[in-house]
Amino acid sequence: MPQAKDMRTEQSLTKTVEYLLKDIILDTRKPYNVVYDFIFDRLRAVRREIVIQMFDARQTIRLLEPIVMFLAYSRYRLSVESIEKFDPKICNQHLQECLTGVLCCYEELDRQSSTTTEEPTLRQLERRCYIEGLYQMFNLGSPESFVRALTLPDYVRQDATFRLCFGICLSYQQGNLYRVLMGLPQLPHILCAVASIKLQGIRRSLLQIFTHAYNNKQLTVPAPYLLRLLLIDSPAGLQEQCRHYNLALTPDRKSVLFNKTDFRQSAETLSCRHEPFVESKLARIYLPEVLLLKKI
Repeated sequence: MPQAKDMRTEQSLTKTVEYLLKDIILDTRKPYNVVYDFIFDRLRAVRREIVIQMFDARQTIRLLEPIVMFLAYSRYRLSVESIEKFDPKICNQHLQECLTGVLCCYEELDRQSSTTTEEPTLRQLERRCYIEGLYQMFNLGSPESFVRALTLPDYVRQDATFRLCFGICLSYQQGNLYRVLMGLPQLPHILCAVASIKLQGIRRSLLQIFTHAYNNKQLTVPAPYLLRLLLIDSPAGLQEQCRHYNLALTPDRKSVLFNKTDFRQSAETLSCRHEPFVESKLARIYLPEVLLLKKI
């Protein structure tokens, strides 16, 4: 068991988190997966000290929120790496744990609100709305996260960003994948990145639906429409989807023929990729500022 003298103060832990997510994360001398491992280990030590020192809800939130943002960003950025360099399951597990920890602290503060005079600042409220939206996007399709969204305080449910996230989740629950796909590019940076991790699965589901809706040898669906609908940036990307799921293109490659018996059910969902519409959003932000939730 660590001694009291070995423990870092909250201020020291905050400075550690800020240093890691402001200076180290921008260091390009090593590949990002190496940077991720370095930061991940040190942030895990911060989380351990939060538990050992039994920080209260406000202290825990201040330290965990940036860790959530780091894990969410890294989950997207490293999604194209091999399993030897990055294990998405471990990242998912830790991101879910951190999200759960933050949400529990939010609930504790909600319970305390009737007995305390300390009011949260506008920045704190804004940060909560963003993290609540991130939880919804990371758990897209989960009944638990959807039910949680229905029980949140009014100021969260009325926040524009959270409303967009909840609208996407509602459409997903209703099976309206068109509205899900149209909503994803409207999300801000990190939320958009996290949501795009689910994109290949959504594309597969929609293509499978089309094999039933357009199951006719005479019917074709124009490729430009599918490119726009599936958020695919190039004809080559659509052709890859068709090859993988055994969908036929017309000889001029301008349309797709759908046949429900030809769809390759056994094919695994294509792996995640860096989506151009997400990359354009991330290119416009100063990463440390966003990860530390200084600017959302």
